[in-house]
Amino acid sequence: MEFVVDENKLIAKDQFHPLIGELSFPAVADDRVVVERVFVHPDFRGQGIANELVRHFVDYASEHQLTVKLMCPFAKAEFRRHPEYQKLLSPDDRTI
Repeated sequence: MEFVVDENKLIAKDQFHPLIGELSFPAVADDRVVVERVFVHPDFRGQGIANELVRHFVDYASEHQLTVKLMCPFAKAEFRRHPEYQKLLSPDDRTI
């Protein structure tokens, strides 16, 4: 499985499945994005793919020095479970 960023979306796919999962993060400023949703195709749920999408997004956001706002309940839960992710949140959003 590979993870590819395409137009403010992080897509999980492989050679047989063009959309295994997706994390959408539209920009609200040059250096600020909103994680709107994490989606995993029903055929692939329960395999930890959503967790991997969030982890790869955190790596991408760190590399590109993005500040993150969370709208997606799953992403909020992942950021709560992983305090090291919270460095990406703006100070007023760190109380998730």
